[in-house]
Amino acid sequence: MLHAARRRTPPLPAALAAAFFASKPQTPSPPRLTPELVDATVSRCPSDALALSFFLWCARRPGYFHPPRSFDGLLPAASRLASRLGTASSLLRELLGVGCPIRPQTFLLLLRLYWRGGLYQLVLELFEQMPVWGFHPNAFAHNVVLDVLLRTGDVDAARRSLRDNPSPNYLTYAIVLTHLCRAGNWPRVRSCFMEMLQLGFLPSPASLTAVFACCSKAGTMSELLQMLSFAHVLGCKLTSAMWTCLIARLCREGRLDEACTMLAKMVNSGSSPTVVTYTPLVKGLLQAGRNDEVIEILGSMVSASCSPDLVLYNVLMDSMVKQSRFTEALYIYYKHIHCSQIKPDAYTLSTLARILQLSQHPGLVPALPRILLRSDISSDLVACNSVLSALCKSGFPSQAIQFYIDKFDSRIRPDSYTYVEILDSLCQLGRANTAVTFYHSIVANEPESNAYIHSAILYGLVRQGKHLVALRILREAVRENYALDAVCYSIVLHGLLRAHLVEEASRLFDQMKRSGMASDICTYNVMLRGLCRARDLDAVSQLLTEMECADLPLDNAQDSNE
Repeated sequence: MLHAARRRTPPLPAALAAAFFASKPQTPSPPRLTPELVDATVSRCPSDALALSFFLWCARRPGYFHPPRSFDGLLPAASRLASRLGTASSLLRELLGVGCPIRPQTFLLLLRLYWRGGLYQLVLELFEQMPVWGFHPNAFAHNVVLDVLLRTGDVDAARRSLRDNPSPNYLTYAIVLTHLCRAGNWPRVRSCFMEMLQLGFLPSPASLTAVFACCSKAGTMSELLQMLSFAHVLGCKLTSAMWTCLIARLCREGRLDEACTMLAKMVNSGSSPTVVTYTPLVKGLLQAGRNDEVIEILGSMVSASCSPDLVLYNVLMDSMVKQSRFTEALYIYYKHIHCSQIKPDAYTLSTLARILQLSQHPGLVPALPRILLRSDISSDLVACNSVLSALCKSGFPSQAIQFYIDKFDSRIRPDSYTYVEILDSLCQLGRANTAVTFYHSIVANEPESNAYIHSAILYGLVRQGKHLVALRILREAVRENYALDAVCYSIVLHGLLRAHLVEEASRLFDQMKRSGMASDICTYNVMLRGLCRARDLDAVSQLLTEMECADLPLDNAQDSNE
């Protein structure tokens, strides 16, 4: 038979077998996962769903963990995918469709990813989907949702989440403490802190510092000292921020000697004061007039290589302006702010505006408008309005208008105070027609403008002798039913009477009464003075009778001068 004819093949010699297997090509091992390789692959994925699926696949590899920068690198693709699909359930079905298994780890990674991206509504939807897919949220998922609810201001839902959390841990209370401290809600901070201690969770230095800061601003001094005692009992070394909170609170309460003693204890404990530590102490001593001690503290700062910052310079400038030391305040600005790399802010701008408005020094006033116009200061609306007011009231209307052109753009929207200063500046320059045109553009764009704007244009025109133009503007405002008050009528009445236009003033006054506008004591006294100058005794007698019936007193100036 055939099988009986076969012969057994002799085994290969060992050396020959080794040579044979060594000559066969080896299957290459897969490359080791690295963050750089993962990020490069994610960036080259043909679709956002595949990029997210690959990212989740990498997280399932044994021993591999995504660093924070990998989450940030995936966020653009993950955000586009979420925006296209709209809901968490659609996102999960999309991942399942590209072959990505939905596991508890999938939910935890998605929660972390979209939490980092600020897509808080999607985070809440993913959390609600976990039980739908048969998974129970763990402590990490509960903590992420708790943080999202507190960030979005849903305090009631955050309370329910905290109540329903079966296993709160230290991080749970640290999250709550952080948000409550930011909100400055000291009673709830105190309650949460006590509950945290009762459960055996000891605060970290960061959490204790946040509680210190909140207590120093919203708590009592005795509570702050209790926190200090607790830190000593806990064996926690006070950080520089904690010392700063204690010193700032003592300064706010005017206990400057105790604050100086606390600063000495801080230095003796080995903690280095920062410029934030020195600033409230310098401010308090300056307000108390203890300038010599301020010089000593500034000298100590220089010795400790602690450089002042913009906040401290602003405090020094503000205190010097309040003491009418305008030259010293400008020296600080030129020497330490303008000539350094420190960029001034809106507070600096407001201080310079006050110097312009208050200083009468002939050498300072001409230079300040140039400083304000050339300053590269990131200002806000309040600061810009203060500069406009200072320039206008100090006799620099052209500079005020130029400042308005340079500073007000799409980022800073002018308000009624802005418009009033510009109208006043235009009238000061004698550009009455331009002021009227500007006024018409204001009321056309903002028909609900308050009476402050109407009174500004009327006052500017009357001051320039444009009494009839002011009367025309007032009548137009009445027809358009703009928000007028008695001040607007009083301004125009005063101008008409000063121009001896008694009949026009009388008709306007009668129109004011017929329209239901309540005439105040100022309006009656304006009319009374004007009629007395015109020697219209019958009208004066009638007006006095009306004032007597309305129980309105005469102006003192009227009694003495007429």
